[in-house]
Amino acid sequence: MTTAGKIPSMYALVVVGNGSGIAGYGEGKDDEVARAVRKATNRAMRNLTAFDRYDDRTIYHDIDHKFHATKIQFRSRPPGFGNRCNHYIHEICSCIGILDISAKVWGSRNPMNVIKATFEALGSKQKLPEDIARGRGKRVVDVQHTYYGASE
Repeated sequence: MTTAGKIPSMYALVVVGNGSGIAGYGEGKDDEVARAVRKATNRAMRNLTAFDRYDDRTIYHDIDHKFHATKIQFRSRPPGFGNRCNHYIHEICSCIGILDISAKVWGSRNPMNVIKATFEALGSKQKLPEDIARGRGKRVVDVQHTYYGASE
């Protein structure tokens, strides 16, 4: 505040991705909307992260994740199901290239918390078939056939 009144400040939250498993998010503040969006986009491009996808369309398994007051449950879905989830998660999945997923958000639906929770859950919470096989002393082919019904 000044004696003349409030000083305007614009906020932008941007998610960028290539649709092939890479995405990032950023936030920017400025007096003008265009500069705030530009700052957020530049930060998002600096924060790009690679995500693993099953059949290049969905996640490997169901994921439950909690970030502060936001709880999210992701469910892997069959081909053709689509993205049925919170609109922030829908945009993130579109940027990553996830085509078939459902998700439910409980607790705080604050956009920044939902986005951070989604990036954390999809990035570090997924167990890949290679990790499961290594932990159980089995071959990757056996694990994929048991869990995913495929013998790639």
